Amino acid sequence: RIMPGVFFERTVNAGYFGIGNATRTVANPDGSFGSRYQYIHREIRARVNLRQPLFGPTSVMYGLALRNVDPSTYAGSKLDLDSRRVDEDGDPYIRGLQPLNIGILSGGVIYDTRDNEITPHKGAFDQYALRAGAATPTRAGVYFGGANIILRRYVPIGGPFVLAGRIFIDAMGGEMPFYDLSQGGAFIPIDLPGGGQGVRGVPNGRYSGLVKMVGNIELRVTHLRFRLFGDDFRVGNNLFFDTGRVFTKYGYDERDGKGVGLKYGVGAGFFVVWGTAAVFRVEFAYSPDAVAANPNFPIGIYAADGQMF
Repeated sequence: RIMPGVFFERTVNAGYFGIGNATRTVANPDGSFGSRYQYIHREIRARVNLRQPLFGPTSVMYGLALRNVDPSTYAGSKLDLDSRRVDEDGDPYIRGLQPLNIGILSGGVIYDTRDNEITPHKGAFDQYALRAGAATPTRAGVYFGGANIILRRYVPIGGPFVLAGRIFIDAMGGEMPFYDLSQGGAFIPIDLPGGGQGVRGVPNGRYSGLVKMVGNIELRVTHLRFRLFGDDFRVGNNLFFDTGRVFTKYGYDERDGKGVGLKYGVGAGFFVVWGTAAVFRVEFAYSPDAVAANPNFPIGIYAADGQMF
């Protein structure tokens, strides 16, 4: 199976709140944040992933991604301030605030026993993968490696109800750009731990670190079926609970705070399955961290294609 893709992204309110699991936010006198924790993210990405069966439900997957990333700051923002900092050893506090051309090679093993790839009702879908990347110009000093484990389970619990769960662990090493510290995944990078593919309700970029851990559980039900324009449609709902955290580095770091430090989001949504190959979903998630994006409306709203996992 060959899975190519070309993407262009320009986000004027991408999130950057600093490094660590205990980063704090400071509001303006009127209670707003403005662009203090935002930056402009522009990226052109081309990738191709190849999946080849090995034996039974096991397959091997390879990937190559080429990225051109050119972020820019808002004056006085957290990213603007951190870009001027240096560590005790004289190295930059963060890297990547300049145009970079990044190449990433990925490889891994997939175990897939799902009864359906689009809306699974039972089975497992696991991924174990490694990746390595580097950037030009080389004077930026960007080179890194990563590993991730994704475990997914789908269990029918009677009638149209399905209990779905996922554990996602992503660990990186080296010198990576700041925006990859809040992303994870070898073949398809996603926002972690915040964002619509991680802990829903937590804003993207809210927490950044070398290690990201996320756990999700969903109760899904499909309760309405009908035909329209000659196609089959199914409508369903889901209830979910997400939790996770980051670790700044391997070992204690005061930027992670004390205690367990788990962040969470809880919510509900609905989805529409069109035929056998398309899913559209809308979800609403509450998290205490949502106020970092909108102090007056602590709810994250997500619209996407496909189930989250």
